[in-house]
Amino acid sequence: NGYGPTENTTFSATFAMHRDTVVDGPVPIGRPLSNSTAYVLDAHLRPVPVGVAGEVYVGGQGLAWGYLHRPDLTAERFVPHPFASTPGERLYRTGDKARWREDGTLDFLGRVDFQVKVRGFRIELGEIEAALRAFPGVNEAVVVARGADTDKRLIGYV
Repeated sequence: NGYGPTENTTFSATFAMHRDTVVDGPVPIGRPLSNSTAYVLDAHLRPVPVGVAGEVYVGGQGLAWGYLHRPDLTAERFVPHPFASTPGERLYRTGDKARWREDGTLDFLGRVDFQVKVRGFRIELGEIEAALRAFPGVNEAVVVARGADTDKRLIGYV
């Protein structure tokens, strides 16, 4: 099982499964690759204990430098590495919620924001809700993603 955002050369962590692998519950997203780092941090960029949920931050040799022509988004998502030994090193805030397991693997728990993936595209539900609220006569709007991963659809309620 491979995990990782595009901003870190696609894969940051893996969990090896074999024919006889038994997993009780969701499949872990694994351990960081040898040239990657992964941290589960709280809102103050402090590591959380094993079993406690936090946001996943990734880094390492494959980490991008930022977003082209988007210094605002780069500053928001690529943060100074709080434990770096090299000046200027960064971590990427994935927006994913996870926890460390006792065996040193990561459990994916969802998102810390309202972003969803539909057919491989990242979608901010709040942006769609704002567009729906812009229509005359619409006071409130909520958008949710429903269905299986291969046939996920967005549904808007106004």
